[in-house]
Amino acid sequence: MPRATFTFLNHACFMVRTEAALLVCDPWLEGPVLDDAWSLVDDSSRNAALLETLNAAGVPVYIWCSRAQPDHFPLPFLRRFRSEFRGIATFLYRPGRDMRIGEELRRLRLPLAECPDGVTVALAGDLRLTALANGDGDTACLIDCAGRSILNLGDRALATAAECQAAAPRIGKATSRIDLLLTGFGSMGWCGNPEQFALREGAAKAAVERLAAQVERFRPKLVLPIASFARFARADNVWLNGGRMAPRELLEASRLDGVRGVVRFLPPGASIDLQRDTPGTLAAVHERALEHWTERWRKRPPPLPRPPQASLGELKAAFARYCERVTAGMHVLPRLLEAVGPLRPLVLHLPDLRQTVELSYRHGFRLRPRMDGEQRAAHVAMFSGTALQLLRAEDGFDTVYAGGCFWTLRRSGLSTFGRFFLPQRMGRRGADRRRPLKMGGYLWRALVGRMARQLQAALR
Repeated sequence: MPRATFTFLNHACFMVRTEAALLVCDPWLEGPVLDDAWSLVDDSSRNAALLETLNAAGVPVYIWCSRAQPDHFPLPFLRRFRSEFRGIATFLYRPGRDMRIGEELRRLRLPLAECPDGVTVALAGDLRLTALANGDGDTACLIDCAGRSILNLGDRALATAAECQAAAPRIGKATSRIDLLLTGFGSMGWCGNPEQFALREGAAKAAVERLAAQVERFRPKLVLPIASFARFARADNVWLNGGRMAPRELLEASRLDGVRGVVRFLPPGASIDLQRDTPGTLAAVHERALEHWTERWRKRPPPLPRPPQASLGELKAAFARYCERVTAGMHVLPRLLEAVGPLRPLVLHLPDLRQTVELSYRHGFRLRPRMDGEQRAAHVAMFSGTALQLLRAEDGFDTVYAGGCFWTLRRSGLSTFGRFFLPQRMGRRGADRRRPLKMGGYLWRALVGRMARQLQAALR
């Protein structure tokens, strides 16, 4: 009978090994990401150790990248892989709205293969992978090997019972049962200002509900939580750790009473036999894992420093270059969208400079006069070094938003912030004037999404 093993490496990274191939998923194993905004809860894993394993495997290696965010697609690992790996390897990704994974892999001259949405791709031997689109740029996947099916939902897919119900027929076409479910148990998204602790408690409860709904709908034989073993690491975002559940706290939630028996945690480096292991046989390693993660959750290293302070001159120059890049990709579209209303100038408060500035596609970078209450008139606040990264980096908005290194000052602050940088996000996803149909589709989805949110708010 064919044999297959599953090894949890860290955070969202794991390895599936069969007699004919080895599959690694989302290899973030060391170092902070998102400009030091996130770090691993357990920092003991190393890229060098994984590369040593891959070099010694003696079988074809496949590396699945679920999305372009650096906790799933870490550039330091990719660069080291390119220089040190000595075998046969193929990087796998789903082509779709987000083109960054394919573009970066081609730039690094790494071998790649596309896995179209819903298409089962044969890898080597009996190892197969089916990509499952989940929103803008996100991808879940179904892995088949040695007669076992692994559904990897990561930390975003299928957040409600209704979404699970809607996805079930599609997943059912690819497999008749789920032997192993991999899913997150906590959100790493921005979730309120420092004083808004209730929002973070609500997000933790939603994560519990998400896990319970997935298990109840798909009835897996075993559930391994992954993709939630990171913490907010910088001095200007550590408040977002408040309210997040540690593994043992998660299992104590009453909502999991009916499904707790199939949930098992693993420490980094632990392996299971996909043919033989059950929740019962994993009870001992599960208890050791809970002790391990409890200790790691309690260990709170000093926060990393925020980026060095930037001057107003640096910010003004960076915004001018940002506008040049956006104009090159979209011509007058950002100015037009701001003129007719979908985009609004962004008012940004810089507490370390004690200044408030306005960013506008039509009027450029403008300093607001100092006035009483001017901070409250801003949409969002962030330190000047973060603002400089926001404007300089090609993925500045995605990095700052995911890192959570800002806070809102108006009810409309978050939505205004996101809409203002819509042109940057479109350009990063290939929706520019070179692809007018894709650009139009992206704008249409953004408009429909905004209208839906406004309708929901009006009905509350």
